[in-house]
Amino acid sequence: MVARRLLVPGFLLCLVGLPARAAEPPVAAPDQDPLISNAPAAENCQWPTAVALFGGGLCSGTLVHPQIVVTAAHCGFPSRISFGETVTSPAREVAIDHCMRNPEYSSANNNGVNGDDFAYCKLAQPIYDIPITPPVYGCETAILRANQPAMMVGFGNNQGDSGAGTKRWSESIIQTNVTEDSTTVVVGAVGNAACSGDSGGPAYVQYPDGSWHTFGIVSGGPPCGSGADIYALVHRAVPFIEENSGIDITPCHDVDGTWNPTPACQGFALETLDSSVEWSNWCATPRMGASDTCGPAFNSEPDDIAPTVAIVNPVSGTTYDGPEAKLDIEIDAFDEGHGVKEVRLLINGNLIATDAHAPYRFANAGFNTGAWILVAEAEDWGGNISESEPVAIGVGQDAPDIPGPDDETGETDGGEDGEGGTGDGAGADAEDGCACSTGSGGRAGGVGVFAALILVGLRRRRVS
Repeated sequence: MVARRLLVPGFLLCLVGLPARAAEPPVAAPDQDPLISNAPAAENCQWPTAVALFGGGLCSGTLVHPQIVVTAAHCGFPSRISFGETVTSPAREVAIDHCMRNPEYSSANNNGVNGDDFAYCKLAQPIYDIPITPPVYGCETAILRANQPAMMVGFGNNQGDSGAGTKRWSESIIQTNVTEDSTTVVVGAVGNAACSGDSGGPAYVQYPDGSWHTFGIVSGGPPCGSGADIYALVHRAVPFIEENSGIDITPCHDVDGTWNPTPACQGFALETLDSSVEWSNWCATPRMGASDTCGPAFNSEPDDIAPTVAIVNPVSGTTYDGPEAKLDIEIDAFDEGHGVKEVRLLINGNLIATDAHAPYRFANAGFNTGAWILVAEAEDWGGNISESEPVAIGVGQDAPDIPGPDDETGETDGGEDGEGGTGDGAGADAEDGCACSTGSGGRAGGVGVFAALILVGLRRRRVS
């Protein structure tokens, strides 16, 4: 990443004409060795919410919610998103449900360098393990002042026209104050700024509580190495993203910026440079507690009322033709207190999947021949747990009887000749059974593959 050339849709790695130049920085950049023109490559799991996007070319973006990546409108419509340190050897790839550009964006407006240059992608599969870097919002925007340290991250060129595809990071400063009327902010300095391929990439700021938040999206600037760049302000994109995605990406604020923390107003990224963790668990690191940046933290008053939970699909007693069946598992859960924190799906007594966001639906779950008993658990933010009535289904055979309360085990009898569901049939070592996985299909693309593969338990975890 480094000082960048202005990018426009469809030609994301090419110089296309002379870009608009950013204003000369009003203050000097901090001393730093090296500058970003020779910036260090990110080590394992550093800045894990910074991602690479591929469509008409290479762009960058950032995960601001378990299911939302923000990027620049001029990046077009990415076809895939990768996590990791290099685009040639991504640590993880996640399928995209859909992407949407700000309809107010126009490449003719100031040659693409403007505050309308934002877009988002909704992931097909939520990612609950990575500590999120949410948007700066509400009263928090007061931190965006000249001389405030800021961290720039992206997958663009390192110097000139070389080095694109490796995640790099560097600390610089915000060069301009942000007011109520601001649509953009200037970040970086000569030799210490974004470059081609960094478009859509994040600028992060650290709050006094130690947590990191996203405030800017690279829009454009002068040619590589010549000066600071213009970033579209993320908080201006929030209403557009929330309205069109149906996702609340500001759990501490109402959409109008009013401080109104929910139980999810916590767990944000603290250790963004920790390279001791692994991508196998999505770079999970310690997270901050409940946020109180603009007012009192969420007040978890005593709540001793458990949530309600029920499996609404499939219907108990249903038999499917074998030897294989795919079905959508749909669960209703509600809590009148602080809300549902997590819904868990158990099959034949084994935890198979968890989900923290309604609607609670696991699409295209694959089952092999056998007898299966499904149970859903719901936990609220007060720690109360409830369990649904069991649902029994059969694949290639009759649905099993549901064990009574006096039975010693909830295991079912399963099929013949080793086929079907026993208490271990949905376990991690099973070669037959419900094959739910965390593959790139995700919720929208389906969580199931048939048991020609060893079962991998899908655990969709909350952000906390």
